[in-house]
Amino acid sequence: MSVISVVGTKGGVGKSTFSMGLAISLAKLFPKNWVLLVDGDMHIRSVELKMCPDYDVTLAQVLEGKPLEEAIYLSQLESEGEPLYPNLAVLPAGGRFLPVIRGDFLSFIEETKRKFDQIIKKLRKRFEYIVIDTPASMSFEHLILTAVADGLIFVAEPNDDSVEATINTARGLKEFMDVRPVGTVLNKVPRGVDVREWGKKLSAVAPLLGIIPEDPLVGDAFRKNMPVLALYPRTVASKAIQEIATKVARLSIKPSKVPEKIERALQKTAELLSKGEES
Repeated sequence: MSVISVVGTKGGVGKSTFSMGLAISLAKLFPKNWVLLVDGDMHIRSVELKMCPDYDVTLAQVLEGKPLEEAIYLSQLESEGEPLYPNLAVLPAGGRFLPVIRGDFLSFIEETKRKFDQIIKKLRKRFEYIVIDTPASMSFEHLILTAVADGLIFVAEPNDDSVEATINTARGLKEFMDVRPVGTVLNKVPRGVDVREWGKKLSAVAPLLGIIPEDPLVGDAFRKNMPVLALYPRTVASKAIQEIATKVARLSIKPSKVPEKIERALQKTAELLSKGEES
C-alpha cells in the first residue's frame, strides 16, 4: 500500500493531468483493489471538476470534524450510465482546507499533524494506492500534502526553468522533511526535441519514469472537463502515462510516518531562524 504525492514546481506543467492519469491507470492495473485520488489543489481543483463535480463533504470539512467516510466518492466518470472505473474513489478538497490559525501556532501544528496522521491511517486500511494531486504553489498545505506521502513523483517540462525548479524543490523537501522522491516525469515534450540533458538532470533527483509527448488531445480533453486517459485512452499521452503507471506499480515504496516528517521540518525551520538571529 503506497501514498504517492504528485508535485509540479510550476503551474501548467501538467501535474493534475498526470495525477488523474496515474490514478486511473493504477485502478485498471489493480481491478480488485481500491485506488484513491485526493484533490489537494484547492485553488484549481481540476480533479473535482473532471472526476467528482457532485459532492457534499470535502477534506476541508473532514478536518473540521465531518466523518472521513462521507468525503470519499466513487469517481463520477461514466460510460452509458455505468462507472468507467468502479474501483477508483475521489476525495475532493473543496477549497482552502486549513483553517485560519488562531492562538498558539505550535498547538495548531500539533493538531494538524494529529488529524492528518489519523486520516492517512484510516485510508491505508482501505486503499491499495493513494495518489495526491498537490498544489502548484509552495504553502503550508503543500508541505502537509507532501509530508503525508510515502514517495513523491515530480513532473517537469522540457526547459531549464522547470527542471532547475524541480531539482531545487526536491533538494529542499529532502532536507526539511526527508521525503523520498521515487520518480520524475518529463511532460509535454515536443516531437523531435532532444531531452537527454534534462532527463539526465532529473535522473539525479529520482529515476526518470517516462517521457510524455506533447499531445493536442490533452488540451481537448481538458476543455471538455475529462481526463485525457478517460476520453482518449489510445492517444500518445495516455499510452505514455499508462507505461509510467506500470513502472510505479513495480516500485517498492516503504510507508513513512507523517508526524516525524513535519517535526523535522519544524526543527529545520527553527535552526534557520536561529542562525538568522545570530547573524
